[in-house]
Amino acid sequence: MALYEYVCRTHGAFEILRRLGEAPPDAACPVCGGAGARVISAPALVTGRRAAVFAAMDGAEKSRHEPAVVTSLPPSGAPRRQVRMTPELWTLPRP
Repeated sequence: MALYEYVCRTHGAFEILRRLGEAPPDAACPVCGGAGARVISAPALVTGRRAAVFAAMDGAEKSRHEPAVVTSLPPSGAPRRQVRMTPELWTLPRP
């Protein structure tokens, strides 16, 4: 089931619940019964970790006004492997 948003010219926005893909282009306003036009809006994404989503939203809002300055790469946690230069690797382009 999906939640679809409509707008009545008199009473504003309202929502109806329909099967995915079965929403009509117009729906009756629950207050006055007039036709309400369907509005395309952003989907609501549901994740299991609400705290992480809110933290990401707060970080995005803060960086909008105060971008963070990065001076070094974060630690990767994985040990770096040394690759031995063999004659086959000498011909590869270097970054």
